Amino acid sequence: MKRTPKMKKLNITLVCALLGNTLFSFALATEPTQEVQQAYDAPDQAVWHSPSKTWFVSNLGGGISLEKDNNGWITRTDAQGNVIDPFWIGKEEGMHAPSGMIITDQYLYACDREGVHQIDIEKQEITAFYSLPGGEFINDIAMAENGDLYVSDFFGNRIYKISAGSRAVEIWLETEDLLTPDGLYMEEGRLIVAAWGPLSKPGTFETSRPGDLLSIDLKTRKITTLVSQVGNLEGITKAGKYYYITDWASGKLLKVDPKKKSVTTILAGLSHPTDPCYSEELGVLAFPQHGTNQVLFFNVGESK
Repeated sequence: MKRTPKMKKLNITLVCALLGNTLFSFALATEPTQEVQQAYDAPDQAVWHSPSKTWFVSNLGGGISLEKDNNGWITRTDAQGNVIDPFWIGKEEGMHAPSGMIITDQYLYACDREGVHQIDIEKQEITAFYSLPGGEFINDIAMAENGDLYVSDFFGNRIYKISAGSRAVEIWLETEDLLTPDGLYMEEGRLIVAAWGPLSKPGTFETSRPGDLLSIDLKTRKITTLVSQVGNLEGITKAGKYYYITDWASGKLLKVDPKKKSVTTILAGLSHPTDPCYSEELGVLAFPQHGTNQVLFFNVGESK
């Protein structure tokens, strides 16, 4: 196991916003140490690991880079966001640009340019790599109740499936109806997709219209639109009955009620917010920002 450096403390500012009768708050570092400044470089996803009481944060490295440059890593923090290990894994192992992640008690699964890393958390080592042939922009990942993994390919308009047990890889769904799939969230019997929107110029991030919030039946693979034209959607999580989704291009954190088909802007003026994760244990939603190399911790509290 790698040696873990002494934890560094952050100075935290608590920022609050009133929406209706609910007080929301989030925290950010105001005077980060040099080590903390080095810990984040285009952070992309934060996930909570209850057994170790830590957050893991993926970093693209080299700015907002999709290059296969062996310059990506994962940072580990405590529950309050204090960096425990800035380069917990990835630097020595040759990760390119880890992005979306999903976690279990034992394993952390991290998307990378060519596939998915399986990381044994206790051993702090990569124990398997699942290559996704033909992947153009491997982005996010979700896990079904039976252990099957589903992975979005942004530019490929496809979703891969990595089967539990055999870990066989297949293109599970490929269609323009996915509207450039980005963030994934798993619910019982269905995969929720936060779509970026149909690309107007292939190979770019320009869209002809905003992306939809989609639902895909795991058995029939039928696609249903939950809410249309929400935004250039990046990442998605859920707290209570609401989805929390980041709009990367407009710099917003959105709260979506799928039954009412309503979309509420919780935070605006963000700098390219990325994949969120909600910890029910903490009552906190964490999401990074590409533009500021920060991770924000947002208390959703009564909003559930």
